[in-house]
Amino acid sequence: MPEPVSLLHRQSGVATVQQLVEADVSLSRIRAHVDASRWQRFGTQCVLTHNHRPTRVQQMWIALLDNRVPTALAGLSALETAGFRFFGRETELIHVVIPRGSTYHRFPDVKVHESRRFDQRDIVRTAGFPTTTLPRSALDAAAWQPFPRYASGLLAAVVQQRICTADELAAELRYVGRIRHKPVMRLTIQDVAGGAEALSELDVTALCRTFGIRQPDRQVVRRDPPGRRRYLDCEWTLPDGSVVVLEVDGAHHMDARHWEADIRRDRQEVAAGRRVLRCTAFEARHEPDVIAADLLAVGVPRVVSALERYSDTTL
Repeated sequence: MPEPVSLLHRQSGVATVQQLVEADVSLSRIRAHVDASRWQRFGTQCVLTHNHRPTRVQQMWIALLDNRVPTALAGLSALETAGFRFFGRETELIHVVIPRGSTYHRFPDVKVHESRRFDQRDIVRTAGFPTTTLPRSALDAAAWQPFPRYASGLLAAVVQQRICTADELAAELRYVGRIRHKPVMRLTIQDVAGGAEALSELDVTALCRTFGIRQPDRQVVRRDPPGRRRYLDCEWTLPDGSVVVLEVDGAHHMDARHWEADIRRDRQEVAAGRRVLRCTAFEARHEPDVIAADLLAVGVPRVVSALERYSDTTL
């Protein structure tokens, strides 16, 4: 029989009525504490053993315990228990997952996700909480983002904050079904794993071909401070002799050390008389029209077709 003190310590002062009874706390004692406003009732089953506003951790436990079906923290909330930090309204919500078709008490600021591929076997413990695995949580969180750019940035941040590895994300992605942003996720995982240089080279080549821009005079893969191949530099020498450089960043949320190194290199390029444009691999892949417009705006020439050259010589 569990001791009530250890139970409440493990669950941050939250328990179900049944758990308390099994820990030898009588129903009359529970009722007396609630009636005297020393304890609080939440939902249909939960008791909070103080009379203050619940903390976020306690809100998580209430969202997990007040149900009769397998329930786990999921998405950003599961990642949060592992120390992940991401911007936006989504971080304020508590995300839980339950089996498809189950009934669940609704709480404010708790987002309930129903899943066909979730049962008790999919629950693990993260910092003491029942959660989905971190790779699955990351993919779910990305799929629940409204825009592919957010999904891409979130996965990059998960890897960069060492919540899980790109290999773990890639392995998990093979087992998920049809989810939103899946093609973007696959490319982003390749990107943060260090394979961005090949993808970016193809993306820039395709961009130039699609929008009739002259191919770069040279394309150089750079290495970031840890030695990983991360950036693709493309250079164009303009008719006036000046040089335009496009840097394609292979990761979307670089940490402070890499960011400062990038700024320093940009200063050196500008000091050498080059004009530097930067974009992410996401932009080069999914928003090539924006990059093309910027390249043309700084003077990168279009390709002159054979017909145009013939027309010019016969005028």
